[in-house]
Amino acid sequence: MKSMDERTRSEQFLEKLVGVASVSGEEAACLQVCDELMREVGLATRRRPCRGVEGAYNVEGVVGTGRPKLVMTAHIDTVPIEGMTVNHLGERRGNRYYGRGTTDMKGGLAAMLSALDHLHRAGTPLAGEVVLVATVYEETLKCGGYQVAQDHPDADAVVCSEPSECRIAIGATGNLPVRLDVTGKAGHTSVPGSGGNAILGALACAKAIVDEMGETVHVPHIGPRRRALGPGFIRGGLSQTVVPEKCTVWMESRYFPGETGAALIARMNEICGRALADSPNLKARVYGERLDFEGHAYPPGSWGHFVCVERGLKPLLTDPDTGIVRAFRDALVAEGGEPQPEMMYGWGDSEFLANDHKVPALYFGPGDVKAAHTVDEYLDLDKYHLAVRVYERAIPGFLNAATGHG
Repeated sequence: MKSMDERTRSEQFLEKLVGVASVSGEEAACLQVCDELMREVGLATRRRPCRGVEGAYNVEGVVGTGRPKLVMTAHIDTVPIEGMTVNHLGERRGNRYYGRGTTDMKGGLAAMLSALDHLHRAGTPLAGEVVLVATVYEETLKCGGYQVAQDHPDADAVVCSEPSECRIAIGATGNLPVRLDVTGKAGHTSVPGSGGNAILGALACAKAIVDEMGETVHVPHIGPRRRALGPGFIRGGLSQTVVPEKCTVWMESRYFPGETGAALIARMNEICGRALADSPNLKARVYGERLDFEGHAYPPGSWGHFVCVERGLKPLLTDPDTGIVRAFRDALVAEGGEPQPEMMYGWGDSEFLANDHKVPALYFGPGDVKAAHTVDEYLDLDKYHLAVRVYERAIPGFLNAATGHG
């Protein structure tokens, strides 16, 4: 068991990262802290400019050389802080540490840093190369994770510390942002049944999509998982006295390995056609579109549209018998954890490496996704310290097994 001094030092990494605000697109100050902490734990640091977004860059810390090459990633950007009921820059209450980014996902980066710190101070030799990347813009433009795939296509494995409650997530859902346009026929609201009410049509279509597609899907190696989808934003109408001629609903659907965004959009259009079959004045169309935090769509030709819509944010699934999964499974079992492979609820930006370059990927982090993006976001400190111990075992475990050492 770690001494109190070691626990305190581990928690200082978390406190320093959370103590600097880094809403997506405003990460510069926190990147400087990342650089300083990486150097403190014995890593050589460098900046990596991100394609697609001027001025954006990741910070990397590197230790060792040769093969195997283990890439570890964690995004430092957060969602906005408005409405938070706790100190967004961090406060401890009992065994929880509150603040924006504690669970999603500065806690994961802090745990990785703390594990590398322990290995460095213990003089533990690492057989190969470890690259720790603090990525940017994950919550919005995704350029940080995309850049990792450009910089490290030769990685032998990638680990991302997205919140998984210290479970080994070998899969993650894709993220499909769609726009549902419904057009109707304007009329005066004083006349019963006049026109074609686009708002009612949009609500009928959205409900039909959720009812039909909110199904349970069998995921290989994982088991049954229910699809998450639903509307998040709506615009429509002109006045209370005018039957609305247009209404738009922006929705998001998670999807599973083996599915494609194009096939899901085609299915949504078929569902809308059936939902409006008895309403000749109403027409619907579903297509891909992503909104930013201010409710503006990323236009075609922009980086946001390219990465979120044209390329898409795809699902991933890693074979549970790969070396990186075995290393984490052994480490978690040694620490008394549950080794059954899981699937992340959300999407994580190591997906670019996994799908574009066939790099074995897993997610392992101390956070709880149910606390992410909330007004009182927090991290359980027992889970945090468990994650540190698992990383401390799994990093050399993977490197040594891959080189035949140990």
